[in-house]
Amino acid sequence: MKFWYSLLVVVLSIANILAIYYLDQTTDRWFRSISTLIFFIIFLLKYNSSKRLLFVFTLITICDALIVYYEDPLIKKIVFSARILAYLLLIAFLYPKLSNLKFNLFTKIISGFVVLIDIYLLHEMALTIPEYKEDQVFLILFYALGIISLGFVGFSISYLNRYANHKGFLIVMVSIAFVLSDITFYNAYYLDFEVFYYLDRLANILGLVALILFARSSQKSDKKPFIEV
Repeated sequence: MKFWYSLLVVVLSIANILAIYYLDQTTDRWFRSISTLIFFIIFLLKYNSSKRLLFVFTLITICDALIVYYEDPLIKKIVFSARILAYLLLIAFLYPKLSNLKFNLFTKIISGFVVLIDIYLLHEMALTIPEYKEDQVFLILFYALGIISLGFVGFSISYLNRYANHKGFLIVMVSIAFVLSDITFYNAYYLDFEVFYYLDRLANILGLVALILFARSSQKSDKKPFIEV
């Protein structure tokens, strides 16, 4: 990783932390939007070789731009829809590499159990959302994001287990970071644990960093042991 890129990541991380601490919520969200836009521009200028990844980055950028107006019911639905589509596109990006992957009975049972636990936890989380009884469309999107997030993490881990390369490691970082960002935003916004905003922002930046590196890795041979930006 080149020095300028590392420095940019550090500067954006510090700027976002200071914005959360010193500024009001609406203003500090602009720092998130601008940070995502900066990473999107880097992707467009240097690593835009895949239409699917371009759509993913575009959706993530739209999501973080609209989060400034998250309190608007329609905007909130668009934010969730954009996030869901981005994860589905990343799953579709990985699926051809895993299409012949077979699971034994034990793995299927464990996977089913994990999905059931995830649905239960999603239901418990949904009960704390003001829109739980008022907005059925948003509730569907909320459940969909939770289930698809689990699928995204599962696909990325399966990819890493099968290929054990840098791309596998990076896509696992992307999935974990973005899902962690989603969960911590929920904890901060809906449960009023404001300290989680810091983890949300840092996890989102880490996910964007890993997505940039994954895009670059997709342009190169997997034989190279190190990734530079």
